[in-house]
Amino acid sequence: MMDFPPLACDGFGPEADLLPCGLLLTDLEGRILAANATLLRWLGQPASALIGQRRFAHLLAMPGQVYWKTDLWPKLCAQGHLDEVTLPLPDAGGGLRHCLLSAQLSQDSGRIGFVLSDAARAHQRDQDQARAGVLAQLRMRWLAQIERMAGVGAFALDPETGEIEASDRVFEMLGLPAAAGLTLEQLLARFVSGKVRAAIRDDLAQLTRTQAPIEHEAVLSTPAGVLRRVQMQAEGEWLGGQMTRIAGVLHDITRMHEDQQRLWQAANIDELTGLANRRLFHRQLQGALEGGSFALVLLDLDDFNAVNDLLGADAADAALREVAVRLSGLVGAAGLAARLGGDEFALLLPAADADAAAERLAQAARTALAQPFDVAATVLTACIGMASFPADATDAEGLLRCARQALAEVKTVRPGSAAFLRGPLRDRVEARRAAIAFVQEAAREGRILAWYQPKVRLDSRRIVGYEALARIRTREGTICGPELWGAALEDVDCARLVDGNVLDAVLADLTRDAARLMRVGVNFSEASLRGMDFAEQILALIATRGLSPALIELEVVETVLLGQRSEVLAQGFTRLRAQGMRIALDDFGTGFASLSHLRDLPIDRIKLDKSFVMGLAADHRNAPILRAILDLAAVLGLETVAEGVETEKAAVYLRGLGCLEGQGFRFGPARPFELLPAAGSRL
Repeated sequence: MMDFPPLACDGFGPEADLLPCGLLLTDLEGRILAANATLLRWLGQPASALIGQRRFAHLLAMPGQVYWKTDLWPKLCAQGHLDEVTLPLPDAGGGLRHCLLSAQLSQDSGRIGFVLSDAARAHQRDQDQARAGVLAQLRMRWLAQIERMAGVGAFALDPETGEIEASDRVFEMLGLPAAAGLTLEQLLARFVSGKVRAAIRDDLAQLTRTQAPIEHEAVLSTPAGVLRRVQMQAEGEWLGGQMTRIAGVLHDITRMHEDQQRLWQAANIDELTGLANRRLFHRQLQGALEGGSFALVLLDLDDFNAVNDLLGADAADAALREVAVRLSGLVGAAGLAARLGGDEFALLLPAADADAAAERLAQAARTALAQPFDVAATVLTACIGMASFPADATDAEGLLRCARQALAEVKTVRPGSAAFLRGPLRDRVEARRAAIAFVQEAAREGRILAWYQPKVRLDSRRIVGYEALARIRTREGTICGPELWGAALEDVDCARLVDGNVLDAVLADLTRDAARLMRVGVNFSEASLRGMDFAEQILALIATRGLSPALIELEVVETVLLGQRSEVLAQGFTRLRAQGMRIALDDFGTGFASLSHLRDLPIDRIKLDKSFVMGLAADHRNAPILRAILDLAAVLGLETVAEGVETEKAAVYLRGLGCLEGQGFRFGPARPFELLPAAGSRL
């Protein structure tokens, strides 16, 4: 029988009145013997109106009474109990309260006990429980999804047994079925190397001693052979000074690590060759300074553009990749091979005797490049600049400067060879540096001048124009020529400075007396003709003075015509000639100009190099060379000017060969504008 609270004189005890359900006690005929306060509140009646006055069936609405008499009462008598049957119960507000009724009949005591629960409240409770169950399932799903997306799995370790409980994601990382049992020792033995096992055990022991959380990174190998990099974080749970549990997470950082590797690769490795790039090279060079001595070798492939032009970009790239393989094999694991850009490479190698190591590397590199490449059996050569630490410099910038300057000098003096920046080579660099400083200072202070050497008609001996020659006035007031500072012209910026200052001086003198100077030849270096718009710049400078371009003759040496810029030069020369300026090819016969340049470029005249003229008496071979050049010029319709005319005999001889003009000491040295003779004077 159901257990009810004990009865008071007028009903159940006070504890029954606190229950959220209604309690009712009747005899076997249904007369009400007791009711708790909850039921009386629902019904809106006092206990005196029910106890001993009414039967249970009278409490029900009419449909409920029928249901009770015809179905429920017979079941209760037959079974002795009823379980959560829904019945409508009139309530105090005049409505119906749907209740869940449970009843227990006891023949021994002659009583029937009823429990009535508010069906709406029970339904809400069931709904809340169902909602909580669904939410719990959702949370589990969300947690699993978060674990999967974040690559994180949770685990718990029993420190006594070593047994591990883990989320499905942990087993997925390990390549095991989710239901697989696992202990710490099994995990360590199956998935990590011995060194990592020892480190993890040490970390766990440290956790026990210090109670501080631990973090460890390791590479796991799954049963399928898949490598995963994971990060473990764990902390202990303590009770009474004893660690009862270790809880943690396992984070799969494989993809993050791979992404970091790719980013590092992109930032530090040359994409084409796989060698270290410029950034990594500089970092490694800086780091090498903290160790012992080492060799630094810079290589620049000779005329690699020709390989690119001849074989194409793909073949040139393949050749660079093969160069990288050969060079990296020279330094081994101890050194570094890098591609600094284009066809420039660098080698670093620690060595007790850094000088000897650099020379061995340079020789080995030349030998390696001399072997035929797979690309059309091509062989390559390189200019090599060497430096050693600490002999040449004690900082990265100084070492690189030494190696680069040695490389630049090798290109100029001994192509295809290797050298340190020492001895005569260093003297040459220092002299050029001093010359550059001298020219730059002179330009800032306005001491670059134009002096003029006359050009004379060989038949009439009358002055027909001048060539402007650069001179620099020292701070002491003396005048010096290129024999003292000409090395500075190897520097692009200095060459432009001299060209620009001389042109400015010539334009200023023409403004003073254009008739006196007539036509002036002005030398332009390759550096001043590099831009696509060099012709427009020259014309603009002339226009600012209000002068005619016909007063200027642009003189260039043969080497300016080399390379791939002939078309650009031709366009610029054509633009200048269209404005009346003339173009002269200077020092003809000593450079490397092709005869096609005479044919294709808009050139008005050629100037015979003075070495042929001054050597007429010393070498009989100079005369036929001069004759051939003059005959070629006549056929092509080009005017000729002979430089270096120092004797009357040479002047007469050249006139006999058909040369129209001459210049040299026979007709006077270069002079400042103020000392020039009147226009048209005979010399």
